[in-house]
Amino acid sequence: MPAGTDAVLRNLDPLLMSATPVTALQEVANVRLMLQQQQHPGAKVPVTVCRQVIDCSIQQTKLISSRDNGPGIDTGDILCEGYLTRAALLPPATAQTNPWDWLAAEQAWQTPGLRATFQPPLVPPATESPRPTSVQVPAEGVCWLGDLALLDTPGVLPLSPRAVFAGASLLMIGQAYGPGGIGLQVQPELGEAISFALKPNRVLVLEEGDSLNLIAERYGTTVQTLRAVNPDLAQQGPITTAAGDTLNVLAARHGTTVDFLRRLNPSLLRADGHTTAAGDTLKQLAIDYDTTVDWLRLYNPDYDRWPRSDPLPVGVLLDVPAIRPSDELDVGQVLQVPLIRPATLLPAGGWIYLPPLRGVSAADDLWDVDMPPDPPPVTP
Repeated sequence: MPAGTDAVLRNLDPLLMSATPVTALQEVANVRLMLQQQQHPGAKVPVTVCRQVIDCSIQQTKLISSRDNGPGIDTGDILCEGYLTRAALLPPATAQTNPWDWLAAEQAWQTPGLRATFQPPLVPPATESPRPTSVQVPAEGVCWLGDLALLDTPGVLPLSPRAVFAGASLLMIGQAYGPGGIGLQVQPELGEAISFALKPNRVLVLEEGDSLNLIAERYGTTVQTLRAVNPDLAQQGPITTAAGDTLNVLAARHGTTVDFLRRLNPSLLRADGHTTAAGDTLKQLAIDYDTTVDWLRLYNPDYDRWPRSDPLPVGVLLDVPAIRPSDELDVGQVLQVPLIRPATLLPAGGWIYLPPLRGVSAADDLWDVDMPPDPPPVTP
């Protein structure tokens, strides 16, 4: 039995121990994961239905190099592999939620050795409950590498968090049980196999006085990127425009872009759109409507790979902006904007994700470059 096992077992719920004596060894773990379970894993706009708290026994297997990276993993991540010992469910995080509730020593643990299951609510007029679900790949979350015996209830952030607190990206879960291969009857100390990439450069524990502006400057990123990788920081709400407000002014005030404001507010589009004429190109329309080619592609997905300088088909109806960035908006207009401004002080002791530290190949965008036309053939 591993060193320290007795101390861990003494802290367990006596009822749980008496009810499942055969699975006692499954309570031994050396890390805790908190994974966001998505309604549809891999969706473009993920919706978190619950948080999975997972205790597992793992070992670090290798440092990921540039040749090993891929979806969900980056150069400098650490590959960890092991077995799940127990799991519990928590509701999605909100502004009123204790950010450290997943570090509470006592959780509503479900079946030892298995992922927790989430039961979606019954939505009328359906009469049968939906199928239960569980966390699947891909899933992003956080890993606590500290001593699990020191965790308290209710959850609080233990001392010296930076050395033992990191992002995690789930790579694999739910393969066959341990070497025995037939589950609890033979291998009571082993649960579902689990593999994840530990991301020591992806999580930031906030300090007093931190704001999105300061963090973006400190780590060489942008406010918009921080919001993109931290849905909790991208909360949106209504404002009422005042005299002198323009899209440029609102974008600067709320730390976003004119294009993002247009995405949040469909009323800023021209109701009748734009019907293409002979010679129209994405590049020319972007100039005419004071916008960007990328924005036009976003709102017209049928043309998201159309070369910017190639003539568009005649008679196509495209969504285009109705208001230029520098035009004054009507006073009293209700618009959706990001609620957390770049200078807003964030609560000390919380945490946010940092963007991944990886480069993008210039070849990715070669299809979108304006290339000079081929020279006419030379007749010998």
